Amino acid sequence: MIVISVLSAFLDPVAASFRRPGALSVTFALAYGVILLLRRRAPITTIAVLSALAFVYQACGGTPTPTLPALMVSLYGLGLRTGRQPALIAAALVATGTVTAAMLYQPGPVLGPERVGAVAWIGLATAVGDAVRSRRAYVRALEERAERAERTREEEAAQRVAAERMRIARELHDVVAHELTLINAQAGIGVHVGRNDPAQMADLLTAIRDGSKGALGELRAIVGLLAQPEEAAAPLEPTPGLGRLDDLVLSFERAGLTVEVVRQGEECFIPSAVDVTGYRIIQEALTNVRKHAGVDTARVGIDFRHDSLSITVDNDGLAGWRPPNGGGTGRGLIGIRERVAAVGGTAEIATRPQGGFLVVARLPLSRNGAAQPAGKADDRP
Repeated sequence: MIVISVLSAFLDPVAASFRRPGALSVTFALAYGVILLLRRRAPITTIAVLSALAFVYQACGGTPTPTLPALMVSLYGLGLRTGRQPALIAAALVATGTVTAAMLYQPGPVLGPERVGAVAWIGLATAVGDAVRSRRAYVRALEERAERAERTREEEAAQRVAAERMRIARELHDVVAHELTLINAQAGIGVHVGRNDPAQMADLLTAIRDGSKGALGELRAIVGLLAQPEEAAAPLEPTPGLGRLDDLVLSFERAGLTVEVVRQGEECFIPSAVDVTGYRIIQEALTNVRKHAGVDTARVGIDFRHDSLSITVDNDGLAGWRPPNGGGTGRGLIGIRERVAAVGGTAEIATRPQGGFLVVARLPLSRNGAAQPAGKADDRP
């Protein structure tokens, strides 16, 4: 920059040719270049000092030309690093000072080519600095938007994966806990009656075989979701729903738990998600009764309303009774709440003061669709 300032002292803007400068021009040109080195640390101060030197230089008989390169570079840097308004104000002040000094100390018309050219170069440097700043800000905004969009896609993908993992975990818990509880209970009964009643033992073994077969089928369907798309196969078993409630109740009765089912209201169309949720809630609640309540009876209430489905599962357990093998992990109750929340319903889970346990779930029903018996919405492969 010092070299450019010195070279500008050799230029005659009127004759468009080189000239031999005096010592004053070279001295001021060197001063411009040195001061310009401070433009990054103090851009406003640098412009002010350069403008003052340019005014003094013209007062000593110099022309505006040697002062322009340093002023243009400083104004370009100011427009590049600050907003548009400060850069325009600085450019206007510098141009005014340059023209005023020329009018006071230089001969020639007010709108002479040298004066107009100086103003034009000052404005051009400021405009280029502002344009480059705006372009860089625009590119930076595009890059930030692209990075934000990429992060959003990754977060959404992670949320979908987490939600699918939770859904599969609930399904596995429901299937494994339910079937293993029944198999354990039936095997315990078989230990006591097997020697004296071979016929009942055969029935129990048949029930264990059928229950384990059904559980294996559901496990294959769930695990199949983890396979690659080209490896996934359509499940052969119907999706669990309230239409299979009788089979569920029968499986518990084989394990020694008598279940009373009471239906109220007019059965209507049940959305697929609500149908599966209702079935899983009853399955988990009855499994908890069989494992932890220490009773042999339970009640299931299903109330069909015009806009919701209410499911109640309770039992008359003994107050203060604790299972001999300790309580469960609570994963099943958490799964009930998660399933109910997933379909926009509410769940109430509490211990009854007189003993026993109560599970109440209210699930919203869609008003669209023709009337259809409960459970039929999901009885399909």
